[in-house]
Amino acid sequence: MPENVWPKYKGRIAGVWKTISYELFDGSGPDKKLIAKPHGDSPLGRVQISQNAYLSAHMARPDRMKPLPSGKTWQEGDDAEVAFVARGESMYCGYFELFEDDEGLWWQTKVDVSTDPNRMGGMEVRRAALSKEGGKQFMTLQPKNDMVMEDGRRTRGVLKWEKIE
Repeated sequence: MPENVWPKYKGRIAGVWKTISYELFDGSGPDKKLIAKPHGDSPLGRVQISQNAYLSAHMARPDRMKPLPSGKTWQEGDDAEVAFVARGESMYCGYFELFEDDEGLWWQTKVDVSTDPNRMGGMEVRRAALSKEGGKQFMTLQPKNDMVMEDGRRTRGVLKWEKIE
């Protein structure tokens, strides 16, 4: 396993980030084509990263973040209306390690809590690129594995985050 370079980068990465774009492509090469923006033009997401490399990532489709149509609480709502909201949410958290190779930075997070039980105990791996534009800090993340859309299509995700804290 390569050396964990978290101490070198934690000053730039630790903090709170908000999602500014979430795009899905048909591949990862230079000729990739945009397939979808699953959370629209104003995605709702936050990533909190502690000084000790604990990551908590939350994404939600803004179009589904409304009170349940029945007016009931989450626990009392019927399965269909709760599933509609829940399938628009994705969350995982756990400690991660940061690495650097010829392609740049990447990290792997050991998932200890997730909305998707299939992620529990597994690793979430992301390519990470840091940049500055107009005095703001940005982080672009690309999951190592394909992302699966609700219709079952496999895509390559690119998420851009702006540091807010």
